[in-house]
Amino acid sequence: MPRFVLIALDGLRPDMVSPEATPNLAALAAAGTRFANARSVFPSETRVATPSLITGCRPGGHGMVANTLFDAVVAPDRLLRTKLVEDVLAMARGAESPLERPSLGERLAGAGRSFALVSAGTGGAARLLHPAADRLGSFRWNVEDTDGATAALVRAEIGATPPHAVPNLGRIAHAGRVLLEHVLPKLRPDVALLWLSEPDIAFHYAGLRSAEAQAGLRASDAVVGQVMAWRDAQPDAAEIGLILLSDHGHVTGRGKLSLAAELRRAGFRAGTGMAPDVDVVVAPAAAPGLWFRDAALAPQVAEFLATQAWAGPLLARDPAILPAGQAMALSVLGSGHRRSADLVATFAGSAEADEWGLPGHAPFDAPDVPEGGGMHGGLHRAELATVLVMQGGPFRRGAVVQAPADLTDIAPTVLHLLGLGTAGCEGRPMHAAWDAAQDAIPIPELVDMPRGFVLDAMRAEPGGRLYPTGMRRR
Repeated sequence: MPRFVLIALDGLRPDMVSPEATPNLAALAAAGTRFANARSVFPSETRVATPSLITGCRPGGHGMVANTLFDAVVAPDRLLRTKLVEDVLAMARGAESPLERPSLGERLAGAGRSFALVSAGTGGAARLLHPAADRLGSFRWNVEDTDGATAALVRAEIGATPPHAVPNLGRIAHAGRVLLEHVLPKLRPDVALLWLSEPDIAFHYAGLRSAEAQAGLRASDAVVGQVMAWRDAQPDAAEIGLILLSDHGHVTGRGKLSLAAELRRAGFRAGTGMAPDVDVVVAPAAAPGLWFRDAALAPQVAEFLATQAWAGPLLARDPAILPAGQAMALSVLGSGHRRSADLVATFAGSAEADEWGLPGHAPFDAPDVPEGGGMHGGLHRAELATVLVMQGGPFRRGAVVQAPADLTDIAPTVLHLLGLGTAGCEGRPMHAAWDAAQDAIPIPELVDMPRGFVLDAMRAEPGGRLYPTGMRRR
């Protein structure tokens, strides 16, 4: 009976995988199947990517459209921060989850199969990765958990969770122990997911090739090696497939600003909640969302942004909010949803090397990330490129798949290999991972964007889904 262990290294750029920096991951990629054209979703943020991974649907389908967003019904006076469990539950408005598509855990449980989650990320992200854990009686543990039976069990068996740090070495190692000492040997789930918060944390706060980032990457790679060793020691090792992934990449942040402050300087009443003295709510991000009290104000804001060198093209839930040709529909990217912002701003990044010698830097709006820190969420090529490796079990050995893939294709692949249906998933089983004849060179496509920008994209087949690769100036 096949089973799978998924390991996510939050924020890892594929061009940072090497025998020197990540020996275990590099060896796994060489021995298995590597996807050369794997991509994130838009916005390329963790709490948008995690539901996309776990539901097999893009944001327009599952409904989680940003890490930070505004909902006038749920919280009219403030922004919702989805890293917080309480804000995720507030968005659910009394339901089990704010997600509008079933999760992998739910699909497996419906077929009598099991799923377990071990997370070194935020509590909100863990809730989105396994929203039905309590109802299903299955395992969900996160490093931020302090209450409940699962947290007590982990403390008793593994010990207390180490404090948060940059890099988050103690918590990475602790999460690895929870997986290897409890979940895999005692629960033996059909599918287990281990979410590692490095290198993302160190990238954000210390820079992409800082000593902290290198230490965080080594720590996560060490856990990958431990899982590989565990798998190889099992009597059914030949049936256990490993899937290594990242949820997004990173670009160096250069030109930090506050979009709300810039709008206020231009005379607009901007803030973080729809107070009496606020006309436009702004959610800070690499692709900030804007919600208007009166849609008639949107063209004036767009006119101001068009004069700013740091501003890229605008995206819209409904492009009719602006004159024709001034905004691209979020639905083109699979990201349009009723929760989406009226407008989503992008930043005009560059493909030139950053101070670390890595290609790519971009302006950003993130109060807690320093100038020069890693950033993600936008349409920069370095933000959208992801790691995806499948090794062992049914997967090909020493193969490189050229066909496009994104996070939504992973759950359908696992379901298919377990003999289960994928109806309702937008993603597709990636047959090229085990059948070379199913691989194909992507079909390139250029999508015109406002203000002289273009989106490089690809499709797997004529008329198929669009896989964005990166935005650039024409």
